[in-house]
Amino acid sequence: MNLFKRALGALGGSARPAPPARVEPVLSKARGQRSFTAAKRGRLTDSWDLRSSQGDANQDIYRDHVTLRARAREQSINSPYAKRFYRLLKQNVIGAHGIALQSKAVLGNGEPDRKSRRLIEKEWKRFCKRGNCDVTGTYSFTTFMQLWVECLARDGEVMVRLLRNWPNRWGFALQILEIDRLDLDLNNLLDNGNTIRMGVERDKWERPVAYWLFKQHPGDIYQRPEEQYERVPASELVHTFEPWRPHQSRGFTWTHASAAELHHLDEYRHAELVKSEMSAKLTGVLEQDAEWMDPPGDDEEDVELEERIEIGSTQVVPYGLKYKQLSSNSPTQFAPFTKQSLRGIAAGFGPSYNRLAHDLEGVSFSSLRSGELDERDFYKNTQRFVIDSILDDIGAGFLSMATLKGALKLPPRHADRYSELCWIPRGWDWVDPLKDSKAATESINNRTKTRSYYLRQAGIDPDDHWEELEREQKEMQARGLLPPQPKEATADAVDAALVNAE
Repeated sequence: MNLFKRALGALGGSARPAPPARVEPVLSKARGQRSFTAAKRGRLTDSWDLRSSQGDANQDIYRDHVTLRARAREQSINSPYAKRFYRLLKQNVIGAHGIALQSKAVLGNGEPDRKSRRLIEKEWKRFCKRGNCDVTGTYSFTTFMQLWVECLARDGEVMVRLLRNWPNRWGFALQILEIDRLDLDLNNLLDNGNTIRMGVERDKWERPVAYWLFKQHPGDIYQRPEEQYERVPASELVHTFEPWRPHQSRGFTWTHASAAELHHLDEYRHAELVKSEMSAKLTGVLEQDAEWMDPPGDDEEDVELEERIEIGSTQVVPYGLKYKQLSSNSPTQFAPFTKQSLRGIAAGFGPSYNRLAHDLEGVSFSSLRSGELDERDFYKNTQRFVIDSILDDIGAGFLSMATLKGALKLPPRHADRYSELCWIPRGWDWVDPLKDSKAATESINNRTKTRSYYLRQAGIDPDDHWEELEREQKEMQARGLLPPQPKEATADAVDAALVNAE
């Protein structure tokens, strides 16, 4: 028996050793021993420490939400660059024709059900026309989505109510709601264990259960004396915001990182413009002459000084005054300062500086192509966010209600076959058409990518494209615009040709 076993026998214990004692690590928070430069404290970082926050996401948002939203709305009206940003989002994320729906209905054997696909897409296009899709009857679906994405970027969040059993052909309609109707100051703990944070009711897993809305917009001057809130279940309302931190219940404007710099730039531009305008209009001043003498004749009345100046005019300087010309130096740092500020603003907004500022001066083809591709990735990410956040819910609601209402003559028992939908956002023309077209051709020939892939990248529905090609081929043949196709030689004709040749 070795020494270890003899020791255990003497103690009357088993062969299993006791677990080691837990040793707590000694952590030092002594000043000056930080490894991260960004965590050091001192004179140069005092202002940084004042701006830092240890609160949760909801507390940070609640504190500044109203001010951020109000200032973002003011800039959307008065700042040309903010207006440009929202216009770029509507043009590139939604596009002129909107994000198209493509049905993926299949038959029982898994083959494409082209009849059901055409029926679903036809009814969807009819639903998207102005006066059909929204409860007010004033928007087409494309206009509705353009308004939606601008509200989302400007206010940081937007709501859409899905109204089922609506009195129209499809039994389905949409209502866009401004985020002001979701009460920011409503915070409470409910008896059922749910919590309300800034108007959003969540369960213990922080899943949205309902939304507490003002029955009327709080800024509406025509208020009715009625119950203040309306509780809308989460299944009937889509509340969209860009996630920033976990446990987040509300969103905030997308322009938050650049709003302050944009404000100062707008103020600087306005001051420089006023300065240049006044310098051009005011060429000089009249000042008292230090050696002036009393005018002759004490009884003469004072002559009023004519201050109106017209182009090409001359005036006589009154007695006792002399003319002093003012310098009209134009600002020399205006353009460089504006350009540098806009670069930082564009970095916070998302689009490239050249697009945001409408400035293509000194841009080479390679740099423009690189910036264009990076900017398109920003729009593609936003398009994916739009599809996942709202379009999937709208498409599912439309399909189910249109089927139940009878607008879609599809058997409900086979709903799983035609419930899959695909969304095709707008695409862009090639930056370098010749080179990119050759690259696409090689990818198709190498079978690394398909024709359908490139069609979807351009915002084209592949099924519509194939059908259009087929119709075009038949119409051109019927009009005699295509050369006749050579007939295939039969075996007998080949033998006869060989005999004649011999």
